[in-house]
Amino acid sequence: MNEEQEKIIALCRNFVASMMQVETGITTMHEKMSKGERQEALKAVLRWLDTSPEIPANSYTRELAREILGQLSASAFYEDYSGSSDSYIQ
Repeated sequence: MNEEQEKIIALCRNFVASMMQVETGITTMHEKMSKGERQEALKAVLRWLDTSPEIPANSYTRELAREILGQLSASAFYEDYSGSSDSYIQ
């Protein structure tokens, strides 16, 4: 592999590792926060995502982040969320 390939691979690995940290944080929120606190935190993240000058308004990043956070945040709205029942996820 050349240096540029290695940089892209490292970026992708870091991205996936960061996603796992976010998933873990969001799916364990119910252990540390009330439902209202969880909802407030996620709304703040989505507000930041929609208004952040760091992320171009027309970028794929903004839209994909909304989608991923929306999927992961399902756990914030249930007191007893235990993950997906879809066999392909487990």
